[in-house]
Amino acid sequence: MSILKNYNGFILDLDGVIYLGNQLVPHSKKCVERINRLGIKYVFVTNDCRLSALQYSQKLRNFGIPCTKEQIITPLSVLLRQLTNKSSRKTPGVLAFTSKKVRRGLKSNKNIKILDPEKDYKSAQIVLVAGSQDFNYMDLMYACLAIQNGATFYTTSKDYTFPSNYGYLIPGTGAIVAAIEKATGANAINLGKPSKAIFDIAVKFLDLKRSKVLMIGDNIQTDIYGSKLSRIDSALVLTGKNRIKDLKKVKFKPKFILKNLKEVFDSKNC
Repeated sequence: MSILKNYNGFILDLDGVIYLGNQLVPHSKKCVERINRLGIKYVFVTNDCRLSALQYSQKLRNFGIPCTKEQIITPLSVLLRQLTNKSSRKTPGVLAFTSKKVRRGLKSNKNIKILDPEKDYKSAQIVLVAGSQDFNYMDLMYACLAIQNGATFYTTSKDYTFPSNYGYLIPGTGAIVAAIEKATGANAINLGKPSKAIFDIAVKFLDLKRSKVLMIGDNIQTDIYGSKLSRIDSALVLTGKNRIKDLKKVKFKPKFILKNLKEVFDSKNC
Protein backbone atom coordinates (compact mmCIF):
# COMPACT_ATOMS: atom_id res chain seq x y z
CA MET A 1 0.00 0.00 0.00
CA SER A 2 1.33 3.43 -0.94
CA ILE A 3 1.95 5.96 1.83
CA LEU A 4 2.30 9.18 -0.15
CA LYS A 5 -0.50 8.32 -2.56
CA ASN A 6 -2.99 7.31 0.12
CA TYR A 7 -2.44 9.87 2.89
CA ASN A 8 -2.74 13.64 2.78
CA GLY A 9 -1.63 14.31 6.35
CA PHE A 10 0.76 12.98 8.97
CA ILE A 11 0.69 12.98 12.76
CA LEU A 12 4.30 12.69 13.90
CA ASP A 13 5.63 11.80 17.33
CA LEU A 14 8.78 13.61 18.50
CA ASP A 15 10.96 11.59 20.92
CA GLY A 16 12.33 8.55 19.11
CA VAL A 17 10.93 9.64 15.75
CA ILE A 18 12.29 13.13 15.07
CA TYR A 19 15.00 13.34 17.71
CA LEU A 20 16.53 11.62 20.73
CA GLY A 21 17.34 14.21 23.37
CA ASN A 22 19.24 16.90 21.50
CA GLN A 23 20.21 14.75 18.54
CA LEU A 24 18.23 14.34 15.35
CA VAL A 25 17.17 10.84 14.37
CA PRO A 26 18.74 10.02 10.97
CA HIS A 27 16.52 10.95 7.99
CA SER A 28 13.93 12.76 10.15
CA LYS A 29 14.84 16.28 9.03
CA LYS A 30 14.88 15.38 5.33
CA CYS A 31 11.54 13.58 5.69
CA VAL A 32 9.76 16.58 7.21
CA GLU A 33 11.39 18.97 4.76
CA ARG A 34 10.20 16.86 1.86
CA ILE A 35 6.60 16.45 2.99
CA ASN A 36 6.55 20.19 3.63
CA ARG A 37 7.75 20.87 0.05
CA LEU A 38 5.12 18.47 -1.29
CA GLY A 39 2.40 20.41 0.51
CA ILE A 40 1.41 17.47 2.71
CA LYS A 41 -0.11 18.56 6.01
CA TYR A 42 1.61 17.51 9.22
CA VAL A 43 1.39 18.05 12.96
CA PHE A 44 3.58 16.92 15.86
CA VAL A 45 1.94 15.22 18.84
CA THR A 46 3.96 14.46 21.97
CA ASN A 47 3.16 13.33 25.50
CA ASP A 48 6.26 15.14 26.76
CA CYS A 49 5.21 18.41 28.41
CA ARG A 50 8.59 19.62 29.61
CA LEU A 51 8.41 22.37 26.99
CA SER A 52 5.58 24.57 25.73
CA ALA A 53 4.27 24.38 22.17
CA LEU A 54 6.24 27.52 21.31
CA GLN A 55 9.44 26.08 22.78
CA TYR A 56 9.00 22.80 20.90
CA SER A 57 8.48 24.65 17.63
CA GLN A 58 11.63 26.67 18.32
CA LYS A 59 13.57 23.48 19.09
CA LEU A 60 12.48 21.95 15.78
CA ARG A 61 13.31 25.11 13.84
CA ASN A 62 16.76 25.11 15.48
CA PHE A 63 17.18 21.64 13.97
CA GLY A 64 16.19 23.11 10.61
CA ILE A 65 12.75 21.47 10.65
CA PRO A 66 9.88 23.71 9.49
CA CYS A 67 7.34 24.03 12.31
CA THR A 68 4.99 26.60 13.85
CA LYS A 69 3.71 26.52 17.42
CA GLU A 70 0.26 25.64 16.03
CA GLN A 71 1.77 22.43 14.68
CA ILE A 72 2.65 21.23 18.19
CA ILE A 73 0.00 19.41 20.21
CA THR A 74 0.65 18.25 23.77
CA PRO A 75 -1.68 16.84 26.44
CA LEU A 76 -1.89 20.34 27.92
CA SER A 77 -3.74 21.30 24.73
CA VAL A 78 -6.39 18.74 25.73
CA LEU A 79 -6.68 19.99 29.30
CA LEU A 80 -6.92 23.66 28.36
CA ARG A 81 -9.55 22.89 25.74
CA GLN A 82 -11.61 20.91 28.26
CA LEU A 83 -11.42 23.71 30.82
CA THR A 84 -12.28 26.33 28.20
CA ASN A 85 -15.37 24.37 27.13
CA LYS A 86 -16.67 23.86 30.68
CA SER A 87 -19.79 25.82 31.56
CA SER A 88 -18.60 26.62 35.10
CA ARG A 89 -17.53 30.23 35.51
CA LYS A 90 -15.28 29.43 38.45
CA THR A 91 -11.59 29.24 37.61
CA PRO A 92 -10.26 25.87 38.86
CA GLY A 93 -7.31 25.79 41.25
CA VAL A 94 -4.50 23.55 39.97
CA LEU A 95 -1.50 21.96 41.64
CA ALA A 96 0.79 21.76 38.62
CA PHE A 97 3.76 19.43 38.97
CA THR A 98 5.42 20.38 35.69
CA SER A 99 8.66 21.85 34.42
CA LYS A 100 9.32 25.44 35.46
CA LYS A 101 8.93 26.62 31.86
CA VAL A 102 5.52 25.01 31.46
CA ARG A 103 4.40 26.21 34.89
CA ARG A 104 5.18 29.80 33.89
CA GLY A 105 3.10 29.35 30.76
CA LEU A 106 0.18 27.92 32.71
CA LYS A 107 0.26 30.87 35.11
CA SER A 108 -0.47 33.20 32.22
CA ASN A 109 -3.59 31.25 31.21
CA LYS A 110 -6.81 32.89 32.40
CA ASN A 111 -8.73 29.59 32.49
CA ILE A 112 -6.79 28.15 35.43
CA LYS A 113 -5.28 29.31 38.70
CA ILE A 114 -1.94 27.79 39.66
CA LEU A 115 -1.76 27.12 43.38
CA ASP A 116 1.08 26.70 45.86
CA PRO A 117 1.20 23.01 46.92
CA GLU A 118 2.16 23.67 50.54
CA LYS A 119 -0.37 26.45 51.16
CA ASP A 120 -3.25 25.45 48.92
CA TYR A 121 -3.40 21.66 48.64
CA LYS A 122 -6.71 21.57 50.53
CA SER A 123 -8.42 23.89 48.05
CA ALA A 124 -7.02 22.36 44.85
CA GLN A 125 -9.58 21.03 42.38
CA ILE A 126 -7.04 19.57 39.97
CA VAL A 127 -3.69 17.82 40.40
CA LEU A 128 -1.69 17.85 37.17
CA VAL A 129 1.49 15.78 36.71
CA ALA A 130 3.36 16.61 33.52
CA GLY A 131 7.02 15.91 32.83
CA SER A 132 8.60 17.34 35.97
CA GLN A 133 12.27 16.44 36.35
CA ASP A 134 12.34 18.29 39.67
CA PHE A 135 9.56 16.18 41.24
CA ASN A 136 10.49 15.26 44.83
CA TYR A 137 9.03 13.62 47.92
CA MET A 138 7.24 16.79 49.10
CA ASP A 139 5.59 17.08 45.69
CA LEU A 140 4.50 13.47 46.01
CA MET A 141 3.06 14.14 49.46
CA TYR A 142 1.09 17.27 48.49
CA ALA A 143 -0.22 15.64 45.32
CA CYS A 144 -1.49 12.69 47.37
CA LEU A 145 -3.00 14.95 50.04
CA ALA A 146 -4.87 17.02 47.45
CA ILE A 147 -6.23 13.94 45.68
CA GLN A 148 -7.39 12.43 48.98
CA ASN A 149 -9.10 15.76 49.65
CA GLY A 150 -11.11 15.42 46.43
CA ALA A 151 -8.96 16.92 43.66
CA THR A 152 -9.23 15.34 40.21
CA PHE A 153 -5.99 13.67 39.14
CA TYR A 154 -4.77 14.40 35.60
CA THR A 155 -1.58 13.34 33.89
CA THR A 156 -0.12 14.11 30.49
CA SER A 157 1.30 10.63 30.08
CA LYS A 158 1.34 7.16 31.60
CA ASP A 159 4.54 6.21 29.81
CA TYR A 160 6.83 4.63 32.40
CA THR A 161 9.86 5.25 30.20
CA PHE A 162 10.92 7.07 27.04
CA PRO A 163 13.93 6.83 24.70
CA SER A 164 16.99 8.98 25.29
CA ASN A 165 20.38 9.70 23.77
CA TYR A 166 21.98 7.72 26.62
CA GLY A 167 21.24 4.57 24.66
CA TYR A 168 18.74 3.36 27.27
CA LEU A 169 15.16 4.11 28.28
CA ILE A 170 14.81 6.62 31.14
CA PRO A 171 11.93 7.13 33.62
CA GLY A 172 8.92 9.01 32.27
CA THR A 173 5.92 10.78 33.80
CA GLY A 174 4.15 7.44 34.19
CA ALA A 175 6.69 6.39 36.82
CA ILE A 176 5.66 9.38 38.98
CA VAL A 177 1.98 8.78 38.28
CA ALA A 178 2.31 5.14 39.36
CA ALA A 179 3.65 6.22 42.77
CA ILE A 180 0.72 8.62 43.32
CA GLU A 181 -1.82 6.04 42.17
CA LYS A 182 -0.33 3.44 44.50
CA ALA A 183 -0.38 5.82 47.48
CA THR A 184 -3.92 7.13 46.93
CA GLY A 185 -5.80 4.36 45.12
CA ALA A 186 -6.82 6.95 42.51
CA ASN A 187 -6.58 6.37 38.78
CA ALA A 188 -5.11 9.29 36.85
CA ILE A 189 -7.01 10.62 33.84
CA ASN A 190 -4.57 10.41 30.94
CA LEU A 191 -4.72 13.48 28.68
CA GLY A 192 -2.02 12.20 26.33
CA LYS A 193 -1.67 9.34 23.87
CA PRO A 194 -3.35 6.85 23.60
CA SER A 195 -6.26 9.09 24.66
CA LYS A 196 -8.65 9.68 21.75
CA ALA A 197 -9.00 13.36 22.72
CA ILE A 198 -5.45 14.29 21.71
CA PHE A 199 -5.81 12.55 18.33
CA ASP A 200 -9.11 14.37 17.76
CA ILE A 201 -7.33 17.72 18.15
CA ALA A 202 -4.65 16.62 15.68
CA VAL A 203 -7.18 15.48 13.09
CA LYS A 204 -9.15 18.70 13.48
CA PHE A 205 -5.97 20.73 12.92
CA LEU A 206 -5.16 18.77 9.76
CA ASP A 207 -8.76 19.23 8.56
CA LEU A 208 -8.76 15.86 6.81
CA LYS A 209 -10.83 12.69 6.88
CA ARG A 210 -9.39 10.12 9.27
CA SER A 211 -8.85 7.73 6.37
CA LYS A 212 -6.41 10.24 4.88
CA VAL A 213 -4.29 10.63 8.03
CA LEU A 214 -1.32 8.46 9.06
CA MET A 215 0.19 8.43 12.55
CA ILE A 216 3.95 7.78 12.62
CA GLY A 217 5.32 6.83 16.03
CA ASP A 218 7.81 4.63 17.87
CA ASN A 219 5.64 3.56 20.82
CA ILE A 220 3.22 0.66 20.38
CA GLN A 221 1.17 1.37 23.50
CA THR A 222 0.67 5.10 22.87
CA ASP A 223 1.15 5.92 19.18
CA ILE A 224 -0.10 2.70 17.59
CA TYR A 225 -2.80 1.81 20.11
CA GLY A 226 -4.01 5.41 20.24
CA SER A 227 -4.30 5.42 16.46
CA LYS A 228 -6.40 2.27 16.58
CA LEU A 229 -8.74 3.81 19.19
CA SER A 230 -9.07 6.90 16.99
CA ARG A 231 -9.62 4.93 13.75
CA ILE A 232 -6.42 6.24 12.17
CA ASP A 233 -3.88 4.15 10.26
CA SER A 234 -0.42 4.00 11.82
CA ALA A 235 3.22 3.30 11.04
CA LEU A 236 5.65 2.00 13.64
CA VAL A 237 9.11 3.46 13.06
CA LEU A 238 11.95 1.45 14.61
CA THR A 239 14.18 4.35 15.66
CA GLY A 240 12.87 4.76 19.22
CA LYS A 241 11.24 2.70 21.94
CA ASN A 242 9.81 -0.44 20.34
CA ARG A 243 11.03 -3.15 17.98
CA ILE A 244 9.28 -5.68 15.74
CA LYS A 245 9.50 -8.38 18.43
CA ASP A 246 7.37 -6.21 20.73
CA LEU A 247 4.42 -6.54 18.35
CA LYS A 248 4.11 -10.20 19.36
CA LYS A 249 2.87 -9.03 22.77
CA VAL A 250 -0.15 -7.12 21.41
CA LYS A 251 -3.19 -7.95 19.27
CA PHE A 252 -3.33 -4.62 17.41
CA LYS A 253 -0.84 -3.97 14.61
CA PRO A 254 0.35 -0.93 12.66
CA LYS A 255 -0.44 -0.65 8.93
CA PHE A 256 3.27 -0.10 8.21
CA ILE A 257 6.61 -0.92 9.86
CA LEU A 258 9.42 1.48 8.93
CA LYS A 259 13.11 1.13 9.73
CA ASN A 260 13.36 4.92 9.63
CA LEU A 261 11.55 7.91 8.11
CA LYS A 262 13.42 7.52 4.83
CA GLU A 263 11.17 4.55 4.11
CA VAL A 264 8.16 6.88 3.90
CA PHE A 265 9.49 7.68 0.42
CA ASP A 266 10.78 4.23 -0.61
CA SER A 267 9.22 2.81 -3.76
CA LYS A 268 7.50 -0.03 -1.91
CA ASN A 269 5.59 2.52 0.19
CA CYS A 270 5.12 5.18 -2.50
